Amino acid sequence: MRIFVSEFVCGGGWPGVRLETSLAREGQSMLAALTEDIAEIPGHHVVTTWDTRLGSCPLRNCDVRFVDSAVDELSQFRELVRDSDAVWVIAPETNGELLKRALLFRLVNDTEPPRSAPRRFLGASDRAIQLASDKLPLAVWLRERSIPTPETLPFNPADRQSEVHWSGPTIIKRRDGAGSQDMFLVRDGFDLWNARHELGRLHEPQTFIQQPFIAGKALSVVVLIAEDGSVLETFPVAEQHLSEDGHFKYRGGRILADISPDSVRAVQQLAEQACGAVPGLTGYIGCDIVLPDTRPAEPILIEINPRLTSSYLGYRQLTDDNIPARLLHANTPALRWKSKVVTFTV
Repeated sequence: MRIFVSEFVCGGGWPGVRLETSLAREGQSMLAALTEDIAEIPGHHVVTTWDTRLGSCPLRNCDVRFVDSAVDELSQFRELVRDSDAVWVIAPETNGELLKRALLFRLVNDTEPPRSAPRRFLGASDRAIQLASDKLPLAVWLRERSIPTPETLPFNPADRQSEVHWSGPTIIKRRDGAGSQDMFLVRDGFDLWNARHELGRLHEPQTFIQQPFIAGKALSVVVLIAEDGSVLETFPVAEQHLSEDGHFKYRGGRILADISPDSVRAVQQLAEQACGAVPGLTGYIGCDIVLPDTRPAEPILIEINPRLTSSYLGYRQLTDDNIPARLLHANTPALRWKSKVVTFTV
């Protein structure tokens, strides 16, 4: 089985002259881990692309195609989709990149002659990606279905008359952000002025949202979902390590999270309920959740990531089993998790 793993940032799809450092660092770590794990599955061959701007390629046990521009990468993407049995895309939701790649896969697949075994897109449907990638309609959708998630409103940093809606601390972030991009904690007038100033310096106009800040423990959990929508696995709960500078930069995490067994069950159940509320979510799905300090038995869903997440680096250390095999092959036994605590950085 030939599997094309496409990581947008390190694979050459990033269009700017400069690579976004944090996304490139996380992307390289995920790409290296995933290609290595898939290559260990008997009968599987992995192919991927690598941006020459990043220098020598550290990837092992896979066929690497070097690209020197976003145009070159796009051409390689089309060719490798055409020549592969399955495609696993790792791309940020930012600017709709993940959705664009899913749509491009459908386009290439639909214009090619039929195959005896159809190509597989190892991810969510186009509509599910579109909904999960935009935090404003996602929040409305989930709240209408009684999924606990913060109230979410638009925020226009260019409008000097636009104030934050809540009297307490507020989070301002991109509607389509990934990897803690352009996040600001606003506690007072100076924080608000600073957020507007920094966001006004972006090269392209973006749309933003505001949410009330919820003090608590930042957690995440992964749900593996089969192509028929059934839950294959709900992973152990991970604890997120975030910067304390008001920008919430992701620094890695700890698995198993230091929370009570009751909280673990509540977090896992919330993740399953949230994923079940979004039709078409399949594959490797990451859920970001906060366990409030004031209500530790009532977790709150922050967002859904319809793609591989950086916590994969910790999960693969917590099991001797092959995580991609569990998703690729329906007859693969359930994953066996170790009882030890794993910490990881990105």
